[in-house]
Amino acid sequence: MRNVIKSSIVYFVLLLGVQTLNAETKRALLVGISDYGNTIEDPNKWANISGANDIELLKPLFKEQGFEVTSLVDRQATHAGITKAFERLIKNCKKGDLVYLHFSMHGQPFEDLNGDEPDGWDEALIPVDARMYFEKGKYEGKNHLIDDELEKYVSTIRNKLGTTGKLFVVLDACHSGTSSRGDDDHVRGVREGFTRSGKYYTPDRSREQNDYFRVPTAVGQAPVTFIEACRSYQVNKEILNKENKTWYGSLSFYIAKTMSSIKIDKSGKWIDAVKIGMKNDRRLRRQNMVIETSK
Repeated sequence: MRNVIKSSIVYFVLLLGVQTLNAETKRALLVGISDYGNTIEDPNKWANISGANDIELLKPLFKEQGFEVTSLVDRQATHAGITKAFERLIKNCKKGDLVYLHFSMHGQPFEDLNGDEPDGWDEALIPVDARMYFEKGKYEGKNHLIDDELEKYVSTIRNKLGTTGKLFVVLDACHSGTSSRGDDDHVRGVREGFTRSGKYYTPDRSREQNDYFRVPTAVGQAPVTFIEACRSYQVNKEILNKENKTWYGSLSFYIAKTMSSIKIDKSGKWIDAVKIGMKNDRRLRRQNMVIETSK
């Protein structure tokens, strides 16, 4: 009898250990900027927006759903601050984890340097210490978070998560909107590209009529889904929540609304609810949510 009990205890301990090793951790990195330091609304500087509001809205919801949350807002969201957060996240990730990345900030086309873009332009997120225009010897783009750099972090995370993990990347920014802010419209982004050569940015709309794209996957990588607030040539509007009189990014607002009834999980079913919410909002009738997925 003792041997039976002893064997049962050993089996239970081993089983518990296997379950612990296989248990996923849910991790979220949330980055949002409201204060770009443009208190006098200088058109040559980034307009202040409502990105930090998005993070304040989302952070408690992710914690309620069991995510380990890291957040960077306003002055914390420098290029160095964001890259360090990526490095910490990569260090902590393990196979099978669910990882969610969220960026609420300005976006800007960035003149392609390595020839990998058919239209000659990369896309860049704008940390709080990135400037709007190129100035030789003063600011040459080092603090822009270019899509090539973002892709390197995304690829490394996918390798760490393995085939049983899952990565979501949410971009509540636009790459070519307008920085003007009227009484009724708040938008994110600028039409001008960041250029060293003086090249004029003209979006190729003929390539941007599809809202679904396929992302390649290397052997052993986790599946990934990118969710973007709008097509690259469209304005990404902020919307006013009439209940608390607060402005939010449109994509962030509908993710938060969805999370009140649906969990963020690996299935990605929650994305359909977000898309429906944005599509049915008349304020967003000229804005198309874009999804890029590996499968």
